[in-house]
Amino acid sequence: PPPAPCWILGGARRGARAAAWEAPALRELRWAAAVMAVTTPQAAAMPPGPRMMSFSSDGKKRRWQCGNCCSNSDFEPKDLNLLELSGRDHPGKHWNELSLQQQVEVIRQGLRQNTFLIDPHSSYMKYWDVLIAACLLFTGVVTPYEVIFIGALMWNEALFMIERLVDLIFMKDIVMQFYLKVEVASEGKRGTVLLKEPWLLRMRYLQSWFVIDILSVLPFDVFFLLYSAGEDSDLLNLKFIRMARLLRLMKLLRMLRTSRLILRWQTYSTISFAKQKLAKFTFGLLLASHWMACAWGLVGYTNGRDLCDSSGNRLVFDGDVPPEEASWITALFHGGKNSPDNPCNPWHVYTAALHWSVMTITSIGYGDIVPVRNEEYLAGVLFMLIGGVVWANIIGGTCAIIAKGDPVEANYESNTDLLNAMMREGRFPASKHQHFREYLREAKARDTMSQFRALARRFSPLLKGELLLQTTRTWIKDVRYLRNAPELLQMSLADSMKSDFYARKEGVNISSEYLCVVDRGTVARGGKIIMPGASFHTDFIVTSPWLRKWEDTVCLTYSLLFRLHRDHLFSNLDPFPQVQADVRHAAVTLALM
Repeated sequence: PPPAPCWILGGARRGARAAAWEAPALRELRWAAAVMAVTTPQAAAMPPGPRMMSFSSDGKKRRWQCGNCCSNSDFEPKDLNLLELSGRDHPGKHWNELSLQQQVEVIRQGLRQNTFLIDPHSSYMKYWDVLIAACLLFTGVVTPYEVIFIGALMWNEALFMIERLVDLIFMKDIVMQFYLKVEVASEGKRGTVLLKEPWLLRMRYLQSWFVIDILSVLPFDVFFLLYSAGEDSDLLNLKFIRMARLLRLMKLLRMLRTSRLILRWQTYSTISFAKQKLAKFTFGLLLASHWMACAWGLVGYTNGRDLCDSSGNRLVFDGDVPPEEASWITALFHGGKNSPDNPCNPWHVYTAALHWSVMTITSIGYGDIVPVRNEEYLAGVLFMLIGGVVWANIIGGTCAIIAKGDPVEANYESNTDLLNAMMREGRFPASKHQHFREYLREAKARDTMSQFRALARRFSPLLKGELLLQTTRTWIKDVRYLRNAPELLQMSLADSMKSDFYARKEGVNISSEYLCVVDRGTVARGGKIIMPGASFHTDFIVTSPWLRKWEDTVCLTYSLLFRLHRDHLFSNLDPFPQVQADVRHAAVTLALM
């Protein structure tokens, strides 16, 4: 049986190496490396990353976990019963009796997906989500306007064809939901797991979103056309027929899908949350105004008399409209105003309703469009309550965003206020005020970097290293003996560095035991100009301070410097003997120069 649990790390281009293993595990190391090579045929094109395999002490189950290699392949991380798999593929043979190549093939077959499933993080789903978002936007904007103001569409109209195409897209999305992996909260633990069992995925979908999705794709437009084709055309103007068309508003149930899209998009977007919230508030205000305008138009059409015939021509009345057939539409367009607007033009009625809805939501209230009957007063009260809640939510959210703002900017403003107060109280010379305030303004770059490094330390060791690694890629090429340093060493060095911010014309008095890197600004040293990305004190690896070269250093501009102590460098070199030898050789060379 295999030894006690061990972890094996492999790199895509540097092969596999053991982080820790027992002497009998040498064959297991070769086996793990072979499995990783066979299960990742695209390894040469992938960036290096962690791949792990653990072995249980009973020899029956082994857990294959791959951080990069299995996300876009045919292999799924799972527990495998190797004894059962070997008996199925090689009857009469025990697992330990199989050759290395046979064991690899058994693992390959065991890790393959048995059924077709869709990865929610795949490239295809990203493009599909964009298409679904466009269809949802079309549904949320066009459907209410078409149902309330346009009425019935004919088979040969372009809008009717576009709506049928959108229906087909949503039907395809319903089918895809039966094969889409879902992230669910893990039981008894924090975090989420990816649900991959086909029957669980389908049961979960049938019990949650399936009914809503089916109702949203029912072709009420087609049903209505089939019904009206055999009826008298005059029936199309009857109010119960207009009310029957409202069933098409069930398409708005599709808007509930946005919650699923937002959950999948949260990790894709690099836009700040403040901008996301402002965009959400703006879109919510526009959509709420649009829907309220459509609802206000429905109230006017339902209670008021038709001002147009079935052909779209305006009717001529003798006298006023009877009180029982009055509505805000009849009051506005039949003697209410003198303008070229036509109640038979759906756009004219919609813009009037939109004007009223925006006034209601924003609580402006010009009073040029008013309810004229009890039903409209009740609807207006309801709309005002809804509009008040929407407007209060937008105002409150926007004020919260402004209050929070940029944390670095907020820290700069509070520090500047405190500095101004202290300078007034301490009677500082007026000529110095601008110099101190200018330093605080330029120091925002240092504050940003400090907050970034503090945030990076909240991640796991590997992810923290990957974040901090970006701060070393430029300057490490300037240090000859660290150019070929492994990424793990670069991560450790980046985590050990400290930052200092210097004012213009300020001398840099950093001990020669520190390697200094210019991250921002310009520094003059020994008659040379050091630009961002360059370093100095590269001879800090020399043991004797008398053999290190010392030159006066002055910051020509506001400069952000990073420094690394030699003790931190040598303590991180222990696991890397080759780099350690390069550093020793470079130290001897620098000492003799």
